[in-house]
Amino acid sequence: MNDKDFQEQLAKVEKFHGHVCGGIVMGTKMTMYALEHLEMKLNEKNKDLLVFVEIDRCASDAIQVVSGCTIGKRTLKLMDYGRFAATFYKISTDEGIRVTDDDIQNQDEKETKEDLIKRLSNTPNEKLFSIRKVKLRLKKSDFPGKDFSKIVCPVCNEIVKDDKYIVRNGVGICKACAEESYYEYVDQ
Repeated sequence: MNDKDFQEQLAKVEKFHGHVCGGIVMGTKMTMYALEHLEMKLNEKNKDLLVFVEIDRCASDAIQVVSGCTIGKRTLKLMDYGRFAATFYKISTDEGIRVTDDDIQNQDEKETKEDLIKRLSNTPNEKLFSIRKVKLRLKKSDFPGKDFSKIVCPVCNEIVKDDKYIVRNGVGICKACAEESYYEYVDQ
């Protein structure tokens, strides 16, 4: 990864996210490192990549922008484990790598935000991240494309697509009805 490419990607991410911080630097570098490892090119639309992000913080925006993967295209998956990690999966080769930070972004009390950004920007990827090969457990419904399946939840009568339901007593029920939902209706 050269500095010119990094600065170009960082500028794209800053425009999308609104500012640069440690998470933006880390997410940008992490994605560039993963793409390089998978022999994929920057700035190219790529239908051969799935990314699973494990945190809903700034780095996820950087991963989205640099990889070109999005939730709407079904190529970016939010796992929300609260861990600074992402798995990059090259569909054509069935190659998956999980990239994690090596806890280097922890800021010293005396270190300013600008100093942190500079330190992270200048630290080699090999010191920032660990890469491990992984085998993903994927179903057909995990891949991009047209709806894989569609059911109507018998409890709420809402449509559930792509096998994102839970089977109870042989019947598919949406996750909101089968488990605890993050919302409750107030107009009933």
